[in-house]
Amino acid sequence: MWRFAGARTHLRSRVDRLFSAFPSGRAGIGLLCLRLALLLGLISEAPATIVIRLALGCTGALLVAGFLTPLASAVVAAVAMATAGWSLATGAPLLFENMRSQTIIAGVSAALLMIGPGAYSVDARLFGWREVRMPEP
Repeated sequence: MWRFAGARTHLRSRVDRLFSAFPSGRAGIGLLCLRLALLLGLISEAPATIVIRLALGCTGALLVAGFLTPLASAVVAAVAMATAGWSLATGAPLLFENMRSQTIIAGVSAALLMIGPGAYSVDARLFGWREVRMPEP
């Protein structure tokens, strides 16, 4: 099996290193559901200003589409963990409704970061494995 070497070879190799496969079928649908649940959590649990809600909505939209999933999920996980830590250290308000929501959103984001977006995503279409058939001599 050969990889397609196109204009995005450098970016493709970086995403290939992150995910060994883009699962389809039930596993791919499960990852799609996980991305949708994260979007709903981001939108509904944030007691923040309109600007922060808009930023969370845009990040959630990237996650649901499965576009730049490693970057978007890393940002969400880092922000959720950082605000939880900051809140515990200083007593500042949380970004999400409560500490439980904060840790669930951080955990789901970290899981997506490690597992990947699945076959039903833009990342799979852009960076997934391609089969190149060589003509018979």
